[in-house]
Amino acid sequence: MSTIQYSESSPLVLTGDIGGTNTTLALVERLGPSDFTVLDQIRFGSKELSSIEEGLEKALTHFVQKNSKLNLKGICLSGAGPVSNNLCHTSNLPWDIDGDGISNSLGIPTLVINDFSAICYGVPLLNPANPKQLIPLNHPDGSFPKPQEFRANCSVQAVVGAGTGLGIGYLIKDRGHYTAHPSEGGHSDFGAYDDRTRELQSFLHEKWGINAGTEQYVSGQGIVNIHEFLSQKQENPGIVSSQILSQPRDQRAPLISEAAKNDQLCQETMKLFVEMYARFASTIALTFLPKGGLYLAGGIASKNLPWFTEENRFMVHFLKNYKQTMGPALSEIPVYIVDDYGISLPGAALGFFALTG
Repeated sequence: MSTIQYSESSPLVLTGDIGGTNTTLALVERLGPSDFTVLDQIRFGSKELSSIEEGLEKALTHFVQKNSKLNLKGICLSGAGPVSNNLCHTSNLPWDIDGDGISNSLGIPTLVINDFSAICYGVPLLNPANPKQLIPLNHPDGSFPKPQEFRANCSVQAVVGAGTGLGIGYLIKDRGHYTAHPSEGGHSDFGAYDDRTRELQSFLHEKWGINAGTEQYVSGQGIVNIHEFLSQKQENPGIVSSQILSQPRDQRAPLISEAAKNDQLCQETMKLFVEMYARFASTIALTFLPKGGLYLAGGIASKNLPWFTEENRFMVHFLKNYKQTMGPALSEIPVYIVDDYGISLPGAALGFFALTG
């Protein structure tokens, strides 16, 4: 590691996205206040690493092969799990991410932030006019609201991301300075809103003996749970669904999504999933009033776009509320699907500069 050193004036930050499945580490260069470029990156299977330190050592060795001398301003690692005192207790890995320990070991300032904080910091780097980065979800009448400031020189943006689990975060821009805030709202109680979702809620409660949180409805796990629920209501769920039910639970969600092109039961699964996703996103929208935009991240939305846009399914349910006067508040909030899955890497770099000044 002798060719790697700290430089306060360096524009380079090593960033990381550490999840239960993959760990991606990247070398990111800051070209301007909101201009970050990923120069290089390397990905590992998270469970193949004994620690994040092992991943950093391999990544730095890889980066140094292309840069004989590497000067870093810092390291910013985003982890899937709660963060306290620069330490992330990862939700789905047997090891933690200790920022202070890494700083002491490498001699390079290291910050650890929540994975959805990194995505939130990445939101300002996205271009709404680029459909490869952001996909706007129009209202049923074809209109789309313009992002607004919450008050003068202050905007609020929120991220909801259904993937393996359900992540929540929000970003405040106040007089040009960004601050991202994490949330564990994905584990909040689920709000059933009609007879079918109340029946689904009872099904999961009877199965597990507890009241399942929203993550068990709005995530890849949720797709599996919805499919099981709908299948048990059928005398014969059919060959396709029977084959899917025979697979391990952690492998079923993409199979259900793929089969939904032709199989009716899988189609109903995806429709109900999108409806519940929209209702929960609506709750988050009313909680934060993100007039700067509500962003759907996490992978499932971008990979299943037709189920969200067909018959304006997502927005029809997003705009519903028991209180009619909430309609205008919801209609003012722009909703986008994030189609740039790697945004957390430059986002973590922006987060490092925002948090260290």
